[in-house]
Amino acid sequence: MSERKKVLVQINSLGLGGTEINAADLAAAVSAHGYESIIIAPRDTRRPGPSLLDIAQARGVEIELYDRPQSTLAGAWDLRSIANRHCADLVHVYGSWSSRPAFWGPCLLGRRPLVKTVYEMKVNADTVASGPELIIGTGYHLANIKGRRGGVHFLAPPVDLTQDDSGAVDPAAFMSHWGIDADQHRIVIVSRLEKELKATSINYAILAADILAPTGVQLIIVGGGECEAVFRQAAAEVNARHGRSVVHMTGPLSDPRAAYACASIVIGMGGSAARGLAFGKPLVVSGEFGWFRIFDRDNGPGLFSNGFWHPTASADPLNELTEALRSLLASQSLRDELGAFGRDFARQNFGLEEIALKLANVYSTALESYGARRWWADISLETGFLWRRITGRRGYRPLFLHEQSSGAGTQT
Repeated sequence: MSERKKVLVQINSLGLGGTEINAADLAAAVSAHGYESIIIAPRDTRRPGPSLLDIAQARGVEIELYDRPQSTLAGAWDLRSIANRHCADLVHVYGSWSSRPAFWGPCLLGRRPLVKTVYEMKVNADTVASGPELIIGTGYHLANIKGRRGGVHFLAPPVDLTQDDSGAVDPAAFMSHWGIDADQHRIVIVSRLEKELKATSINYAILAADILAPTGVQLIIVGGGECEAVFRQAAAEVNARHGRSVVHMTGPLSDPRAAYACASIVIGMGGSAARGLAFGKPLVVSGEFGWFRIFDRDNGPGLFSNGFWHPTASADPLNELTEALRSLLASQSLRDELGAFGRDFARQNFGLEEIALKLANVYSTALESYGARRWWADISLETGFLWRRITGRRGYRPLFLHEQSSGAGTQT
């Protein structure tokens, strides 16, 4: 590429969620392929403590804060002004529901290409335009997306295999700071502590740690959110019952790599599960409503296709998790085998450098193919949305919903 192209990357939060971290990682990595990214995020999502600003600074990526607009029209005007000021060549929006200001503003009439990344597990037809190049992060969506003018690209959420590596991090200071016993097994969760998606599996993990406490395990929970106070109270009760720190709550960390590095086992979903594999740790994948599976050679591809996630509840999730942890804790050789397999799987499927190259190719495709015709193809969707707003009808038509992959529901 003879000259660098500028990309305006729109995200919806400065929180330390997987989507936001992925956006920052890719914005930095795609620079090697001739693209300069400027991330924009709503100012009102900035909170005290660690945030995406810390990660972006560490990656050398610019983040500009803007005031969240009160309407699509106001948002379109603001985004157009920002894009013009940065001389942006294209706009990349993360989220299925947040691209309307970009559509009506900097991308009006196809002036700039629009690229969308949708990492959600459930997506509505009325929020996903047909014209832009669409990036998805879970493989099972591929078979369910039809009738689009723009291309569909499966780009797994990336992991930096150089930085996210047990050999690159010394966890000693982290363990000393939090009073973590090096002689006891360590089960690690790195997650937002939110009701949606996360809370149920984290609650079961605390209950499992309580059951397994006599064997000498520790549960380390890294993250913050609306459920943090509740989980801290539950942790305090477990710790008081056993007379030692069974559950450690660190709060949110902008760099949680030492937690992964010190883990004997990682419990996670989505991006945190992927990072656990990159660190060469045995992984227990957690579902949204109480569902747990060990990541192994038999079910690994299915769990990966499902985005390291599951939408249903098991009949007895607490026993399922406890027994999975027991089997891993009982065998160092099994943990070593699964850790090595996980690291190799990460290397083959979602290394940051490979995913960044794929994203650069998506940008190239968008620059070549998105124009006025693609833009006009989504006018009926946009006017339909406006009509529902005017008439008060808020129903959405499903475009692609989760269907369990055949390999995700089995464990050996």
